[in-house]
Amino acid sequence: MAKTRQRSIWQHKTSLFRRVAAEFGRDEKLLAALPRLALSDPDPSVRRAALSRCADLAVAQEASYTETDPENRTHARALYFSLMAGTHEQAPSLATRQRLVHVQTDRALILHVAIYSPEQGLRELAQQRLEGDRCEGTREVIADLGLSDPIFNKLRSRVVLRRAIVTAACEIERALAADNADSALSWTDALERFVGDWPARWPLPHYVARVSGLLQQAWFKPPAPPLTPPPLQDTYFPPLRFNLPHSATHPT
Repeated sequence: MAKTRQRSIWQHKTSLFRRVAAEFGRDEKLLAALPRLALSDPDPSVRRAALSRCADLAVAQEASYTETDPENRTHARALYFSLMAGTHEQAPSLATRQRLVHVQTDRALILHVAIYSPEQGLRELAQQRLEGDRCEGTREVIADLGLSDPIFNKLRSRVVLRRAIVTAACEIERALAADNADSALSWTDALERFVGDWPARWPLPHYVARVSGLLQQAWFKPPAPPLTPPPLQDTYFPPLRFNLPHSATHPT
C-alpha cells in the first residue's frame, strides 16, 4: 500500500484549518509562507489572518492596492499606514521609513505619517512633503461650459472634492478649538479619505498642510518643564541682647 504524503495543517484544503494555522501556527515553513498566503490564498479570512500575523510592510502595501475583498483591503491599508507611521509594534526602522517617505506618492499616507507618527523627525519630513505640494487656490469653472462637457465635469469634480477637503479641515480646527478630540479624530479620518481621492496631478489645497500642523501642535505638545521648589535661603537670627544695668543683683 502506497504511503500518502501528509500535508501540514496550513496546507489543508479547508479554509478554517488554514486560518487557524495562520493565526497560531509556529511551524517555520508556515512563518516563511505567511507573506505568500496573505496575497494568494483563495480564502479572504486566511489572507487577512496571514497578513496580520506577518505584518510585512511590502506585503501590506501590495495588499492595500490589489486585495479584491473590500474589508481586507481596508485592513491592509490601515496596517500599511500604521507600519509606515511607526505606531505598529513590528514597524521597520526609522531610517527605512524616512527613506520611503522621501519617495512616497500616496498623499493620504504622507498626511497620516505627519499626523500620527511618534517620531518628530518623521513627522517633520512628512510635513515638509505636504508643504511642498500645495496650491493656494483653484481655477474658476467657466460658466458657459455645458454639463455634458468632459472638461467641465472634471473641473466640477475637482471643486466638489476640494470643498470636501476644506470642510473637513474647518471641522478639525473647530474641534481642536473646542478641545473635542473625538470629533477631531473623526474628521481627520474623513480628511485622509478625501486626500486619498485627490488626483496626483493636482497640487494639494493648502488647508491640508495647515490642519496637519495644527494637529501636530495639539497632539504632540512639548512636555512642560518640571516644577522646582525655590532655593532654600538661610535665615539669620541675631543673638538676643538684654540691656541690664551692671549693678543689678538678684533679690535674695
